[in-house]
Amino acid sequence: MISALEIMTGELTGFLPPIDEGEMLRWQLARVRETMRRAMAKNSAAAARFASVDIDALDSFEALARIPFTLPEELTAAPEDFLCEAGRNIARVTSIPTSGSSGAPKRIYFTEKDLRRTARLFELGMRPIIGGGRRCLIMMSDDTPGSIASLLKEGVEKSGVPAVIYGNISDVDDAARAINEGDSIVGIPSQMIHLCRKYPRLRPESLLLSADYVPAPVPEAIRETWRCRVYTHYGMTESCFGCAVQCAEESAQHIRHDSLLIEIIDPLSGRQLGFGEEGEIVVTVFANEAMPLFRYRTGDISSLAAGKCGCGSRLPRLGAVKGRLRNRINIGGRRFCIEQLDDLLYSNGELWRYEAELSDEDGEKKLLINVCGGDALDLTELRAGLAAILPPAVKTELRRSESLTQPFRKRRISAV
Repeated sequence: MISALEIMTGELTGFLPPIDEGEMLRWQLARVRETMRRAMAKNSAAAARFASVDIDALDSFEALARIPFTLPEELTAAPEDFLCEAGRNIARVTSIPTSGSSGAPKRIYFTEKDLRRTARLFELGMRPIIGGGRRCLIMMSDDTPGSIASLLKEGVEKSGVPAVIYGNISDVDDAARAINEGDSIVGIPSQMIHLCRKYPRLRPESLLLSADYVPAPVPEAIRETWRCRVYTHYGMTESCFGCAVQCAEESAQHIRHDSLLIEIIDPLSGRQLGFGEEGEIVVTVFANEAMPLFRYRTGDISSLAAGKCGCGSRLPRLGAVKGRLRNRINIGGRRFCIEQLDDLLYSNGELWRYEAELSDEDGEKKLLINVCGGDALDLTELRAGLAAILPPAVKTELRRSESLTQPFRKRRISAV
């Protein structure tokens, strides 16, 4: 069956799936031009920003390069420069913490129409994932109106399946007790692999991994242990949460073409890259009513996939997301990141969870890694793998802990 996202795109565009790639792109570019004109009419900052852009000439994918990039720090510093709706029309404001404890949060605005569009996406997109599931258990976010969890619950329940918002996991043992056989779960990758390996006898129907980096070994490890279907989703608050998700073929992720356009660029030069080339994800969110964004640099690394999907779709898809640029650490001319540690450490079937902390002791870099896992977890094996990927200038200490006390959070190496 063709991707649920393409069915939704067909609803909104009038195109019959499978949608022609060229026809889809022409429709998207028309929406980009229309939205840019609207932004310039609604916001003087946008009018100044795009004054030198020939909007009529934005008639090809390559022509998008004429639009200046939008940087996350610009959005943090002056969110009002990107607003296209009056305050009375704003239904939700979401604050995203930025790097640095004292940094101002990034504030993203949505109208009721923006939120309803995402709820519809979740309604359609979750149907094939839930399948024969008896209940959808949302193990992330919170139940405040307009949150990703509340929109998921709303969308899922329109399909006739009950949904429960459990929220972010703080106690893995309690979370395990909340899971019923036959549940469809939406959860954060590091939390789900911890649950799976500590409680291998759980039998959910399906699992959608979302809201953070998905380590390469994790989906297959969960499929084999829990014997359930596993899918991945890539999204961000800036796109009103939904962005790209796998279909039943479990291949590259189908993009929300009715709402946004994705480019992959060289993060250093800013040059557009072709299909299959890995670089930074840049998103133009033309459907956002409150805060449309043009060529927004996400800092996430991936590639675009071409060719026909097994579900029948011919539209471009998003490959596996390989991590974030800001997570890369360069020491002694060698680079490493939390995503490399994830891919290595989670390939060990006995590892449940770990925390990494980088410190500077008398000019020497020290990486402390605390791990917890099953009785057969072999630290010698882990040390050998770490030596192969970490810079020689980093002194590494690996410790086993019965439990880790830090709350679950976005994947990163802590600095002290």
